[in-house]
Amino acid sequence: MKLVVLATCVAACGGPTAPPASPDAAASCEAIATDIEGLRPRFPALVEYRASTAERRDCYISYGWHTHRGSGAGWAGSVPNPDRDGVWFYIGIYDPAGPDAESQINTQPMTPDRRLGSRKVMFLVLEGEAAPGVGAAILDVLSRHGMRTVGG
Repeated sequence: MKLVVLATCVAACGGPTAPPASPDAAASCEAIATDIEGLRPRFPALVEYRASTAERRDCYISYGWHTHRGSGAGWAGSVPNPDRDGVWFYIGIYDPAGPDAESQINTQPMTPDRRLGSRKVMFLVLEGEAAPGVGAAILDVLSRHGMRTVGG
């Protein structure tokens, strides 16, 4: 299994500059989920991905295909791990002052600081060695919807 950590934490801007206006979270999440579904023809591991079922409360998108129970420590040990041809990913776009900011999955260390307006973004992905590129393509989708890295 190839571990690809393209994780992101996105917080409101600090300092004297006001944060950019936040896009409507629900509309952004729906559009992101739909655009990820549009990646299905390019990535066989997304064959069962459907925007309508991957999205859940507020803005959390999660999907796994050809996965098995994780083992080991850290977040990768507690989420489904992909088989050779599988993939698992999680996208959380949330209020940095809300209760989800302290959720274990959203507090991963050593992840880039990424934002979508004033909301934080966490993106975690595990790709099997025969399913490369899904994570990078999803990052492109997130960027097209306004996600940016802060202080990179």
